[in-house]
Order: sequence, then structure tokens, then C-alpha cells
Amino acid sequence: MSNSYQPTTADKFTFGLWTVGNIGRDPFGGPVREQLTPPQLVDLLGQVGGVYGVNFHDNDLVPIDASPVKKKQIVAEFKKALDANGLRVPMATTNLFS
Repeated sequence: MSNSYQPTTADKFTFGLWTVGNIGRDPFGGPVREQLTPPQLVDLLGQVGGVYGVNFHDNDLVPIDASPVKKKQIVAEFKKALDANGLRVPMATTNLFS
């Protein structure tokens, strides 16, 4: 049976890092999934196929307390993962409340 709903990059499906990277919580315990780095999440989305890109929300990529050197390293590694998987970052939002 063929699936006529197979997404392609032309559909421009994007995913928030905070959604695919959510570690979940067992109501009676801790996380239910391993924490992945943003580059690992990009690799995962690249393997799925049909994904156009990822979105940021607040400090999903760079921790708020990261030094300038650490920020530069994080961004470089993330860009490398984006390029390797052919993904883009079409949207970013910020927290305007704090």
C-alpha cells in the first residue's frame, strides 16, 4: 500500500527543538527519554526525511549563561549539523517576559 501523504521538504514541515528534544516525564519518576544535544536532534530529523527545518524558542540552542566562546562553539556545531542534513532555521521566537 502506498502512502500518498509522504511529506517532502517542499511542504516545509518544521519542528521546534523543544518538541523533538523533550525528555518526557514519568509521573512517578524521572525522564523517559535520553536528552539529546541540538546537533543530535538535527541529525535525527535529517534521518526522518521530508523535514524542512527546525525552530528555536527562547534559549533552546544556547543556554542563557553560556560564555561568548561556548556560544560560538554551540552555534558552529549546530550549523555544521544543519548543513550536513540540509535543514534550515526559518523561525525563532523570544521570551519577552523575562
